[in-house]
Amino acid sequence: MKIEITILGLLMEGNLYGYEIKKKIVERLEDYVDIKFGSIYYAIKKSVENGWVKRVGTEKESGNPERYVYEILPAGKKHYKKLLKQYFDTNFIHFDVDIVLMFFDNLTEEQKEQFLEERTTLIKDKIDSIKEKIEKNAADNSYRHILSYLEHHLKAELNWLKTLKTND
Repeated sequence: MKIEITILGLLMEGNLYGYEIKKKIVERLEDYVDIKFGSIYYAIKKSVENGWVKRVGTEKESGNPERYVYEILPAGKKHYKKLLKQYFDTNFIHFDVDIVLMFFDNLTEEQKEQFLEERTTLIKDKIDSIKEKIEKNAADNSYRHILSYLEHHLKAELNWLKTLKTND
């Protein structure tokens, strides 16, 4: 469902070809999603088959293969809104680190300290990276919500990590 939402959402912004979709995903979410290039084309193909998207043209640059330009259809817009509602209604916030934290107490004190230091450094680096992206793309509102969300989440995690350090 994530790849469908991503592709349909990007096409809501305007017509794109497959590589542009991948490029926008990397630009906006490079460290936060792992969508393979091949899965993008598979999802586009399925979206075309389902009547949510159609090819509206081709582009060809010298020496490169022909690229298909895609447009979202009214049925795709309807499906996109349905997916968003389903996602907001049923998905809880979950991060991979949550599972690891279940076993945090199994670590030695030295391992805990190392984990906390490494995680704190990683989070600070991610926050700095997001701030740079926000400043660099200040005029582009298309993904400021995700960057702002990620920044606030990471700051909350950083504060939470500080409480772990003081509680041990």
